[in-house]
Amino acid sequence: MAQYWSEYPLSEVDERVPSELPAGRYVSVISNGHGALTAWVAGPGRCYRTPYPASAHPPVRVTRGDPSKEPEEVWFEPFTESDLRMVNDDVNSYLADAGVRLQPQGYKWHVLVPENIRDGRELDNAMREKNQWIEPAEVLKAIQRLYESVVGQAPPPS
Repeated sequence: MAQYWSEYPLSEVDERVPSELPAGRYVSVISNGHGALTAWVAGPGRCYRTPYPASAHPPVRVTRGDPSKEPEEVWFEPFTESDLRMVNDDVNSYLADAGVRLQPQGYKWHVLVPENIRDGRELDNAMREKNQWIEPAEVLKAIQRLYESVVGQAPPPS
């Protein structure tokens, strides 16, 4: 059966888990290709989305100077619609390489995790074995195995 991002339940508030999903702890996945693959693997039965427009993002830190030295100048600029498109384009390029449908722009994705996982970084770290692969299709296979292991709290099979 085909899977579509539009099937993922929508909540207007980050911590309000839609009633059709199982009770438990949900964390926002990191905003990159690995995070998007994790949301895809969790599927609409263990993941929901919340609106996350450009205006809700924190400001972007900008620096000027030699990258190998302390920056000469540091300032912050608003996260723009253009920034959101660039992030989404990068994620969607990765998803396409993995053979996964393109993700719609402007959402945070929250996945079911065990109680000991506090945030998306901890989830990503719990599945760090996926970093052994470079090709997105191989990373997808690793995330499928590792996410199920993390959610089931069983050690990953060798």
